[in-house]
Amino acid sequence: MPRELFLTATVKDSDFTMACAVLQGMTWMSARQSIHRILFYQGHPQPKPLKNVRAFQQSRYLPLWKELSNQLARSSYILQAAYEVIPDRDLGKGTTMEFNSLPGFLRWTDLPDPLRDTPVTSRKKIEIPEQVNLPMAMIDNGFQYKNEIIQESHSYVRENIEFIFSRYYHLPDSPGQPVASLPAWADLRPLDPAQKWVLNVKLNLLDDSQPDKLKKASEELLAVKMELDILFEFKPIDRRVFDTRIAPPPAIPGRG
Repeated sequence: MPRELFLTATVKDSDFTMACAVLQGMTWMSARQSIHRILFYQGHPQPKPLKNVRAFQQSRYLPLWKELSNQLARSSYILQAAYEVIPDRDLGKGTTMEFNSLPGFLRWTDLPDPLRDTPVTSRKKIEIPEQVNLPMAMIDNGFQYKNEIIQESHSYVRENIEFIFSRYYHLPDSPGQPVASLPAWADLRPLDPAQKWVLNVKLNLLDDSQPDKLKKASEELLAVKMELDILFEFKPIDRRVFDTRIAPPPAIPGRG
């Protein structure tokens, strides 16, 4: 099953430019910048499989839909539906995003494994990209819209490791449904009053069934930690922070 492993550190806004310069030098690339609107949907009080998996028969990601259904049958979760935002088109223009006609990606993450004296967080995940009709699929399966945030990301890649700076922003209150139109970029308020950035150093495994591969992935991340220890403080994170069985997280530790 797919799994992600990642390190987490915070970066002051005043140090952000320098931190980006360091990672640009490490990866020999300029940052890939993106903005996403992330909608959170809450599952049933009791675990329940997806009732209309057949509706996704035409999706080339049908095996992922089936695996997601299996996970939801074991425990109730919060799911994320993410949509890319183009500032010149979507922010402060009074336009409405028609989510059912826009391709988005659906994300499920499990409760991370217990930490064993390591700053590496490890958890199972399912990401289903390029999906239209996600809100309709959520409603048809009894999921309830809870809230939404904006995520700004700057990412770098070196071989199979991603370095992702993320910051998260409030959207105006809109009980029961996403806000009709997005405010201008200058009007967005960071979730963190200190305006810090979250840095994730991440590695994805397509199949976590082989312990040796999992161990190697963790060792790769710890080697990167040693490279960056002078500049960034990667701390063990309480796995309950990432528990999507309970409530939408205030911030997402890196996009998939």
